[in-house]
Amino acid sequence: MQPIEPLVLPPFLSQIDPSKVVSILFVVLFIVWSIYTLITAYHWVRYGHRSSVAIPALITHVLMSGFLALYAVSGFTN
Repeated sequence: MQPIEPLVLPPFLSQIDPSKVVSILFVVLFIVWSIYTLITAYHWVRYGHRSSVAIPALITHVLMSGFLALYAVSGFTN
């Protein structure tokens, strides 16, 4: 049996910085979250205005999502 040779990446992959890929991924996720939150807020305020749960649910959603997003990226603040 021959020894296993190490994996050699194509040159274009070895030039990509993983931290930039993660940063771009988080930006895309933030944009999707923002769009989702705006659409949800519009529908809750427009169609759930009689509900006493709509505004507190919106505030809870924004605060908890913001906290989770800050917690997720806190490791990249070095």
